[in-house]
Amino acid sequence: MSGNSNKEINAAYVASWKEKNPKLSLLETDGNYLKYMEEKIDIQDIYMQDVLINSNLFHNIPYIDANKLFNIIKLHVYAIQVKEKELKEKVRRMKEYDYRTNG
Repeated sequence: MSGNSNKEINAAYVASWKEKNPKLSLLETDGNYLKYMEEKIDIQDIYMQDVLINSNLFHNIPYIDANKLFNIIKLHVYAIQVKEKELKEKVRRMKEYDYRTNG
């Protein structure tokens, strides 16, 4: 990463989306959290560019409303948290199995 922190990159993506779509003006971010109305989600551990892997979403950024985009990002954050939890559990089980068989 060319010296830019994930926080700065996330904030830049949201700012860029807001420039392309006035309906996204209600989204607010400092790069660590994304806020819509009274709801706030932690985006520190995600990369906003990953949200755009879905080409349908990528092409609809100029048209999507803030509530829909916020909910998509919220779901993306949740999915990553579930994956990380599953990975930690898998590593724990592997270590436990290795300990029983080699310990």
